[in-house]
Amino acid sequence: MAKYPFQQLDVIWKASQRGNMITDCYRLMYNKELWMKAYGELYPNGGSLPKGASDETIDGFGLQIIDDIIEQLKAGTFRFTPVERDYIRNSSGEKRPLEVPNVKDQLVQEVMRMIIDHIYEPVFSANSHGTREGRSCHTALSQVKNTWQGLTWCIKGDMKGYSDQIDHSVLLNFISKKIKDRRFLLLIHHALTCGVMGNRTYHKTYCGTLQRGIISPLLANIYLHQFDMYMENLMDKFGKGRVRSEHSVNWEDRNELALSIEQLKTKQIEASLFNPADKNGQRMKYVRYDDGFVIGIAGSKQSALYIKERITAFLLKELHLTLREENTLITHMDHPISFLGYEFRKRNEIKAKRLTDKNQKHALKKRTLSGAIKLEIPTKKMKEFALKNGYGHLDDFTIVHRSKLMNNSELDILSTYNAELKEIANYYKLANNYHHLDRLFYLAESSFIKTIANKRRSTSKKVATSMRTSKQGVLCLVSRDTKGKEKLYPFIKLKDLPKT
Repeated sequence: MAKYPFQQLDVIWKASQRGNMITDCYRLMYNKELWMKAYGELYPNGGSLPKGASDETIDGFGLQIIDDIIEQLKAGTFRFTPVERDYIRNSSGEKRPLEVPNVKDQLVQEVMRMIIDHIYEPVFSANSHGTREGRSCHTALSQVKNTWQGLTWCIKGDMKGYSDQIDHSVLLNFISKKIKDRRFLLLIHHALTCGVMGNRTYHKTYCGTLQRGIISPLLANIYLHQFDMYMENLMDKFGKGRVRSEHSVNWEDRNELALSIEQLKTKQIEASLFNPADKNGQRMKYVRYDDGFVIGIAGSKQSALYIKERITAFLLKELHLTLREENTLITHMDHPISFLGYEFRKRNEIKAKRLTDKNQKHALKKRTLSGAIKLEIPTKKMKEFALKNGYGHLDDFTIVHRSKLMNNSELDILSTYNAELKEIANYYKLANNYHHLDRLFYLAESSFIKTIANKRRSTSKKVATSMRTSKQGVLCLVSRDTKGKEKLYPFIKLKDLPKT
């Protein structure tokens, strides 16, 4: 065991990257510096974490508590406490279980997570984007936008209840191929099978990962890493040829037909650069975010159906998972495909490209369909956002005031609107139709004016006029500091937000 644990973590990272088996993970957990780092990661500002079944909070944690856990680990007597199960209502009104480990278990899991992350992050697929540091919905969408050129069909799907269906024995078998440490593997097994307390009744856990478990997202990624590796192997086998072939062009016939340089240019530009029906130019792309994935194919629909059958069989046989049939669709890339709150489709723009030929003295132009991907904000999402936040209806631009905010101060009301609009603008900053949010911003501004008018018992026209007097054309609230100096708080505009 290394004297300095963070240096040892770096050694583990490099060893894993080289494909080596990792040992001595359990003994690494004896080092107190890792626990202090874990404490800072869990709750950097002090205070308390959510209570679990033991009613402990992190406020009472000290070095003695950490020493006690380390001693239990050394003696092999540490056990995870059954997690407390509660139920919360989701957006559709249905109740779903919420499982919260106690604070002591959260701390142990965070130390485990730090070690496991240094083992697996170097070998995870570049096509996997869910719950990984430095990756997000935006990185997944950017990969689609920047690398999916010239594809014709898309398979979009997700796995049915995958976090509840993860097979513990299969998962531990996968991990044992990378980690050779019996005690550490046993600790992971205990974390998975510690059970659940619900209505004062103990329930054993035979499969799945805890929803609020610190290591649950990482273990789920390890489980689906096998799917990522299978897809990368499938992509290699599916691809044919380095580039798609060009349509044959008879340059001599063109020269004979050319009556002028302009006629020749026109004829050349009309020819497509690539042949979309070329069977030797098959390509496949794949992107996954958690249990949802998209597969892009440059080929026929029959190829897409074949790939869907292959992945369905693999998931069932190797991972004991099934696809959610109603969400697993094969769509032509000319049509919109929903993914992570966006819609994407093939951009059929005409572009001219200069090419040289050995029979021609000067470079000539050929016209081609770019086949690049454009990301768009679904109109449905904007309508839902407006209704959810109480702005009104985008369809007929019905403006609604927000009665639930009436008891808040005017600055608090302004901050609420601005925070909501920043959130949606930031999420959709990759969209090609980003400017469509202007209509939503205008509806929100009108709703804000109407809310303040109701609070002041005035009219929307008077409120809007008074708010725009301090800064011409800008809706602002004004406050004064102790010296009487004015400070302006503007209502946010889409054009004021950086799209970087």
